[in-house]
Amino acid sequence: CEVAGNRLRLDPDKRNPDLSRFRELMDRMVIGQPAASDALADSMSRVLAGVGDPDSPVLSLMLMGPTGVGKTETVRCLAESLYGDRRAFTRVNCQEYSAHYNLSKLLGSPPGYVGGEIKPLLAQENLERHHREAVEDGRGMFNHNLARLPRFDAEEGRYLSLVCFDEIEKAHPKLWNLLLGILEDGVLVLGNNEEVDFTRAIIVLTTNVGSRSMGQHLGHENLGFDAGFEDEQVDRDLREAAMREAKKIFPFEFLNRFDGLLTYDSLKQDHLYQILDNLVSSVHLRSIDCTEPFLLRLDQTAKDELVRIGTDPQFGARPLRRAVEVNVVTPISHLICSGQILRGDLVSVGFVDDAFVFEKEHGVMTASEIEEFEALREERERSRDLDGADDGGEANQIVEQVGQVVAKSKSLSGDPEA
Repeated sequence: CEVAGNRLRLDPDKRNPDLSRFRELMDRMVIGQPAASDALADSMSRVLAGVGDPDSPVLSLMLMGPTGVGKTETVRCLAESLYGDRRAFTRVNCQEYSAHYNLSKLLGSPPGYVGGEIKPLLAQENLERHHREAVEDGRGMFNHNLARLPRFDAEEGRYLSLVCFDEIEKAHPKLWNLLLGILEDGVLVLGNNEEVDFTRAIIVLTTNVGSRSMGQHLGHENLGFDAGFEDEQVDRDLREAAMREAKKIFPFEFLNRFDGLLTYDSLKQDHLYQILDNLVSSVHLRSIDCTEPFLLRLDQTAKDELVRIGTDPQFGARPLRRAVEVNVVTPISHLICSGQILRGDLVSVGFVDDAFVFEKEHGVMTASEIEEFEALREERERSRDLDGADDGGEANQIVEQVGQVVAKSKSLSGDPEA
């Protein structure tokens, strides 16, 4: 702040630690989408400050763009930040609601009708259970900041909900009309006349509209990746195509209800390598948790080949995950089952002469280190909040110990830059 007379000039760009951690997590999990990360960070700022409209949902977003660029991953990132669990959100798969009569699964049936005793998916209790479980387990933002906000006071029975309507364009228009009332008034009436409060809900819709239009506009199938065009031009064309197609499919009053319409950009080559690093990190954690704990390292040659075979413009980054499972995880499973990989080994993966090559160094992890990791397995499952929240330090301890062993494996392997 700068002092001018008796006034202080404030800095709107200054961020508190919670928002900084949230933005860092977004950047790690949702690769190549800085505009979406900025919009969500700004929205979370309003949530933490408590200055949002109390008569509307906390936040309502429609995420547009081609498949495999991180739209659903954004919702998982929100769940990880809020509740310490990336699966802690209510997902409505809109493909299941292409017929109007299937809406009864969301709203329930009136009393006396078949299925009237079944709890609907959008019941208040079902929406709030993730917040309730996070408070009980001490996970996520509710461990500190959100726990003190009057609007989300768990002791008073006020919980925050996270709801994702996935691929909304495939739902029956009656579901769109249903969302109109939710986005406008923050209230939904179920089949038994019970009211569901959405004023403490974050609502995210995802859609792939505009993908085909974008492919026709550019005259090629390389949608989602840079294919010789200027990156900015590709992204600009993608945004225009998505918005143009959305206006054709959805009613204007429906689009006008959202706090933000975000179009995800195309994935570039460096984004694919970052996504691959995330996938390999996930496999590394699995390798420590498996029946024969071992360490895993991928050479640059293996990474280059995985990115090459895992690049499918029509499906975004999803083929990359499949490439890792088929070419790395499956061969390693065979090596474990055949007794070639033992406890404490360091397994290196390279690509030589058009084939993936697996080598190992025995005894990189000592017996005591293996015992420590086995003892921490249950703690790591219980303590999922890795963003610095006050969880007693267990999460930070696990991350630190994993880092120490990984660093040791790099030094022993003779490749400190791997």
